[in-house]
Amino acid sequence: MWLAIDIGNTNIHIGIFKEDVLSSTYSVTTESLSLHPEQLSKIPVANILHKATAVIISSVNPQTTALVVEYIQSRLLIKPQHIGKDIPLPIPILTENPERVGVDRLVNALAAFERIKNWAIVVDAGTAITIDAINDTGAFLGGVIAPGINMASKSLHNFTALLPEVSINKPAHVIGKSTVDAIKSGIYWGTAGMITHLITLFCNELECQPTVIATGGNAEMLAKEIPRISDVFPYLTLEGIQIAYKAHLASNTQR
Repeated sequence: MWLAIDIGNTNIHIGIFKEDVLSSTYSVTTESLSLHPEQLSKIPVANILHKATAVIISSVNPQTTALVVEYIQSRLLIKPQHIGKDIPLPIPILTENPERVGVDRLVNALAAFERIKNWAIVVDAGTAITIDAINDTGAFLGGVIAPGINMASKSLHNFTALLPEVSINKPAHVIGKSTVDAIKSGIYWGTAGMITHLITLFCNELECQPTVIATGGNAEMLAKEIPRISDVFPYLTLEGIQIAYKAHLASNTQR
């Protein structure tokens, strides 16, 4: 049994793998962990940490990662390994600065190609929205980064004098009859429209029709409005961590 931990800007997702099968998952918000580090001891996975043979971390949040590593090392003799640092990503990165690409984007691309084995576009609708392209040989080509739904709502509130922060869900009408409904409509339909248009632009630039899949906290909601998204995989990042870890183990065995 080993643990895959995906540390994002908003949430931490923990997957327990048994014989390469994702048997269970748990989540905790990074905000609650930062305020109350003991939160980790309250999630079910804490009770089985002593059984883990490895802990593999993919992170885009260094401060929260430090808290998680400190907690794990205080309870285990195992040193957590980090994707991209201790464990290389077995994926060609065809960008200007490969070392600066977010590990979450690369892990998602790795998992997407493992599923599709062809051209693919991955939409990750989390704190930020990333849309990335993978070619038919599994290489990461790059993509776009845009504000996520919750970030957009917070920004409207933080940078205006009177607009409230609004929880975003599908509005009953496009034309809002109140300030709250207008914000919901603008962010909800604006985000869905942005992703839809970007997918079209990707296809035009790639000169093919890749399979489009989605992941992230808002993926299920947005996918309902974007016909080009064929599937939503909530645990795509955890799958990518598993693929990278298995490839690393295999390469060590061959040496």
